[in-house]
Amino acid sequence: MRSSAEELSIGDLAAGFGLAPHVLRHWEAMGVLEPVRRVGGQRRYTSGHRLRVALILSAQEAGMSLERIREWVGAPRAERRGEVLAEHLAELDGRLERLRVARELVAHAVECSSGDALECPELRRILEKSVESGCHARATRGSVARD
Repeated sequence: MRSSAEELSIGDLAAGFGLAPHVLRHWEAMGVLEPVRRVGGQRRYTSGHRLRVALILSAQEAGMSLERIREWVGAPRAERRGEVLAEHLAELDGRLERLRVARELVAHAVECSSGDALECPELRRILEKSVESGCHARATRGSVARD
């Protein structure tokens, strides 16, 4: 049995990452973080939970949703965990390509010498190229349509 000195309250664990405790409660509800035990109704975490919080934050920074993180860390086999990561990597590669095209478009519009970027033949060529390559196709998983 661990001593209470080795255990962290939800507030202590959250504060170590600059998070509010409700974030960790939400993660618990989503199935990506679980306290080691409860004492008098209060969640208790070990120092090992710091690594889990760091992993969740890193995965979110990489664009993973909590659902995907749960699927990844909760997979019973290493093979499935690898598949989840490969799927996410493919989505990141698609996003990077769309961002590359968007950046090329904006960079040209900023530097455009035609006087009106909306009438620029080069801008039109960039747009036609992006349509041909499918860069404007919406990803189906985890994407949000924007107005």
